Amino acid sequence: MHRLNKYLFIAGTILQQEWRYMWRTALLPAIVAILLLTSGIALYYGQRVTGQHRNTIDSLQQHYEGQRIFLQKNLKSDTTTAQGKAAYISAAWPAVADHRLHCHAYNPPSPFSILSVGMSDLSAYYYPVSVKSSYTPAEEKVSNPLQLISGNFDTAFLLIYLLPLLAICISYHLLAQEKEQGTLALLEVQKGDIAGIVLVRLLSRYLLLLISIVFISTTGILLYTPLHHFSWLEWTAWNSVAAAWLALWMALIWFVIAWNTNAATNLVVLLSVWLLLLIILPAGCRLMISRSHTDDTAGNASLQRSIEWTTWDLPKKQLLDSFYQTYPQYRNPQAYDTSDNSSRHAMAYYELVDRRMQRIITTQEFSSSNELKAVASSLRYNPAVYTQLLLNSIARTDVSDYGYFRRQVQQFRYQWKQFFYQLHFNDQLLTDAGYKALPAYHPSYDPESPARWYNGILYLLMLTVVWMMAGWLVFRKRLAQRDF
Repeated sequence: MHRLNKYLFIAGTILQQEWRYMWRTALLPAIVAILLLTSGIALYYGQRVTGQHRNTIDSLQQHYEGQRIFLQKNLKSDTTTAQGKAAYISAAWPAVADHRLHCHAYNPPSPFSILSVGMSDLSAYYYPVSVKSSYTPAEEKVSNPLQLISGNFDTAFLLIYLLPLLAICISYHLLAQEKEQGTLALLEVQKGDIAGIVLVRLLSRYLLLLISIVFISTTGILLYTPLHHFSWLEWTAWNSVAAAWLALWMALIWFVIAWNTNAATNLVVLLSVWLLLLIILPAGCRLMISRSHTDDTAGNASLQRSIEWTTWDLPKKQLLDSFYQTYPQYRNPQAYDTSDNSSRHAMAYYELVDRRMQRIITTQEFSSSNELKAVASSLRYNPAVYTQLLLNSIARTDVSDYGYFRRQVQQFRYQWKQFFYQLHFNDQLLTDAGYKALPAYHPSYDPESPARWYNGILYLLMLTVVWMMAGWLVFRKRLAQRDF
């Protein structure tokens, strides 16, 4: 116990001296200035993207609620006048009401999405929901080629790219500096723990950068998110990933400087490692992800038009038979009524077009899923991309999150269709009770995500331990060979 207290006292003294040294040499103010400037830009960018999504979703919700109230009021219109009759028809007839309600399923940005934009600027975050499916894009996005090349300058980018560079710049010369100042030879004569001193000095820099990134992340969330919406689970996961990623880089720095080469060699080697992990390896993975995440909306819209034309030419009885084969519960004495006042034929037509399109979409999703599995299997060799995907997942902006959202949209659209099928195939009109019973979309996030965060943090920590042990063995070997 006495020896442990002695070691703790020595480590505390070294840490205190390191903080004074970094402040005296203007290293600490420089790091703080760089991080404050870059984090301010990153948080502003993330807030702008997230703010646009929130404003769009709020507008869609307000429009839907306004239309619902407006149509519900039209149920009480005076049908003795042409205008009142038209208003009543638009509110009571299921086909017209379905078209005019403009219901949407949406994926609200999570509080941490301002820290990691991820796929949110490319993936659709809302879909129109009606009985008739449509693959016509609601809006055409003009992509900025420069942005597609450079990526998003958000807090995740700051953490993945800039933080390792700062760690390298303030740590590459630690052992060489001890040699230049003569303290290394003095410690060797006095049988001092050289490795322990270098590790404590690395620890001081690790704590400095970690405290900075935790402060930046927490401040950014609190600035743009109400306190009652603050999620401690995501906060803990985000900072744990940041701590593990930074620890991995400190372990790599420790391994390189343990070879006891000069400072210039350490710097060149560490910058080469940075290029390998953050530029070269992610380049191949980025190609796979870009190929996997392609927007097929325009192509699907063209396919749907072709399917609509061929399906419309089918005999009405054949269309209705196909529908009742899938939904036998809607077959009744008026099952084959194709008069002008009946919408059965139109519903059967939309359903068959939807099923034919779904076969094509399922094939596309199967191919995309296989490509994403190949990317996921390569992540163990690509810690930078793995860390980026972990941060995206915590921010709910990962590819898997938008895949989960699309599955939720399909489930909600099925509920929406069943609600209106009950009306169409039973010759019922919408009433006040019907408007109150309209299906409501309740957004949710993938419940399996926290397990992925936990496994990712463990993986990064495992890599950290491996490189720390490797550096320790190299250091001991050099010390035994009197190479200091």
